[in-house]
Amino acid sequence: MSHATGRRTLGVILVAVGLLGVAASVAALATPFWTGAPDMDQAVGIAESFLRRVGNKDLAIEEVMEFEYNFYVVYYEKSTGIGAFEMLIDKPGTGGMMGMMGYGDIRPEQGPNMMWNTKYGMQGMGGGMMGWGAPRPRNTSVTASISENEAKQLAQQYLDGALPGARAEDVHPFYGYHTIHVEKDGRTYGMLSVNIYTGQVWYHNWHGAYIQTREMHTD
Repeated sequence: MSHATGRRTLGVILVAVGLLGVAASVAALATPFWTGAPDMDQAVGIAESFLRRVGNKDLAIEEVMEFEYNFYVVYYEKSTGIGAFEMLIDKPGTGGMMGMMGYGDIRPEQGPNMMWNTKYGMQGMGGGMMGWGAPRPRNTSVTASISENEAKQLAQQYLDGALPGARAEDVHPFYGYHTIHVEKDGRTYGMLSVNIYTGQVWYHNWHGAYIQTREMHTD
């Protein structure tokens, strides 16, 4: 065997070993967080564990909602009653950002929670996965002009065109927007958010079918 052939053979072996190492790392990352079928008790446990990690004594869990693709968690400020931020726990194999990797871990909800939240979201800068839950200074120079009732009316106008027969119901205030539950045929169907500065409506189309809710607010 020539020196050139030997070097090529060694190179192929090293590449193969490297690929095996990458495959092993990916397999380790993709180990499912969930044990058995995901259920509400597991989701509540994950939500409570995250709250302890955040370490903000003024925050508590408002509710945990189970949908087809994920669990949706609302954290609120005990001192004000205002919603702080919204989190998702993706179910494995459902196509969620964590679910695609087999995780059932918790992450900030995309959409209004990240883009419109003026106290806890990306608007304040410095949030993100590692720093989520830490409040940041807000821009108080811009005054909100849309009340809860007006937000509900805007939500209903949107639903009349996009989802006939659906009704805008419970309004949950957050910093910079309101998240509003949507009902259809007498039961919870989904949710949307209304920007309290612009009136823009953003429907949460990543949940899938509604399953159940566990209320956590005991005050």
